Amino acid sequence: MRHPIRWLVVLAVLAALVVGLDRLAAHVAAGRIATAVQTDAHLAHKPKVDVHGFPFLTQAVGGKYNRIEVTAADVFDSLGSSLTTVNFEGVHISASNALDGKVGQIPVDHVTGSVRVSFSDVEAASHIPGVKVQPVAGQPDELEVGESVDVAGLSVAASVIAHVSASGNTITLKATDVRLPAGAPVPLGVLDQIRSHAGFSVTVPGLPTGVRLTGVTVGADGVTATLRADDIVLTH
Repeated sequence: MRHPIRWLVVLAVLAALVVGLDRLAAHVAAGRIATAVQTDAHLAHKPKVDVHGFPFLTQAVGGKYNRIEVTAADVFDSLGSSLTTVNFEGVHISASNALDGKVGQIPVDHVTGSVRVSFSDVEAASHIPGVKVQPVAGQPDELEVGESVDVAGLSVAASVIAHVSASGNTITLKATDVRLPAGAPVPLGVLDQIRSHAGFSVTVPGLPTGVRLTGVTVGADGVTATLRADDIVLTH
């Protein structure tokens, strides 16, 4: 009975070594990809990288990884209140280049993901002192932009409804309606000024080259934009 037990022990040890080697290879590749994405997207810090799929070694040997998820929480200056998640599908890196660190370019078949921009980051991008941004109930493509304006020496609280859209690497707010306190006599010129203030853009940093925003939805705690790209090349 000793021989079968001995073989079971040997097989268990070999299995543990294979799993350990698999995870080590995944860790090495993740580090290479994190560096490439950081450089290509001009991120201040390395993003978090998760290599999906097991066993990993079969992907490494073939030089093509099924799905790699990259998450960055510091693309704005708000220390993590906004979040970017990018899924790279069909990532091409040869095993030798990954292990040697010779990863100059990384072809990627498809990219999908999302960017959640907090209301505080939207407010900061407006450059309007004291501005407040909040969702409009039942309207997933609108925001309410509130600010105080001076009318004949009096401070008037103005509320502007803005349509939200996304294109390229930019989320754009376009004023569609101005709401003022009942009976507030506001000149037309002031209304135009309020509308122009409420119309502004938020440039989304940290997107890899070739990745573009495709849609936008306003939620309870921020604006979420979807993103996509096909056949791009990350350059380190």
